Amino acid sequence: MNKYEAMIIFQETLKETDWDGAVDAVRAEIEKQGGKMTSSTRLGKREFARVMQKRQGGHYGLIAFQLAGDKVAALQARLKLDERIFRVQVVTAPVVAPPSRKEADDGGAE
Repeated sequence: MNKYEAMIIFQETLKETDWDGAVDAVRAEIEKQGGKMTSSTRLGKREFARVMQKRQGGHYGLIAFQLAGDKVAALQARLKLDERIFRVQVVTAPVVAPPSRKEADDGGAE
């Protein structure tokens, strides 16, 4: 399974009390595709730089998950069907490389 991050913009009409339910729905869709959600971060409500589809802003969230690469397109399609979700962008999670042997030996100082 590959590691991914999804930036999700939920509708601006989403109530504060409905946040957990919306994230649980995303978790359920990931699990239906055979994946596993590893973390979710609420980034808060933000205004858009310009009006998009007659909307002024939305509630942003960052969700990290693991999923087989051939299932990502199906997951995105399923998430777009949820009326609480305005936009979804999925990217591969950044890989942090361990320090090279030389950097580890000298403590990274030059």
